[in-house]
Amino acid sequence: MRWDLVDKFDVLKKGEYAKASKKFSGSEDFFTEHFPGKPIVPEPLFIEMVAQVGGVLFGLGLDFKKEVILAKITESRFLKAVSPPCSFVIEAKVEDEREDGAWIVGTVMSGGKLISESRLLLVAIAGLGQNDRKIVFNDHFLKHYDVYQVAKLSEVLS
Repeated sequence: MRWDLVDKFDVLKKGEYAKASKKFSGSEDFFTEHFPGKPIVPEPLFIEMVAQVGGVLFGLGLDFKKEVILAKITESRFLKAVSPPCSFVIEAKVEDEREDGAWIVGTVMSGGKLISESRLLLVAIAGLGQNDRKIVFNDHFLKHYDVYQVAKLSEVLS
């Protein structure tokens, strides 16, 4: 199962910054066990949101020629529990970037309040699939999120 923890990218500034959003209705299957009767968004999902937004930001800098995976979580803080229905704004910034990896710092906000912040190491690898088939940044993914169009529109942002 693939967990897409981003609904939409709002900003993609190559090598710098990304902003995206995610909504949970409360009907997602993991809420039945986390926690019955009083569901909250599992904290590891906040880390994964930052990793996915940061991964697309880093991947854009590589023109999606390599796959990007989460290699290390060096810091993560969770400041507030959030119950569904809820919506989030996820921001990721490139702290340091090289061809084979990038340090990403990111935040997750809800209702204008800081919910989580993380610092992650993402690495780029040649491929994960058989016959060099793209697993992460396949054509369907790039079209679904319209990443090149969002990046083009983001170029004019100050």
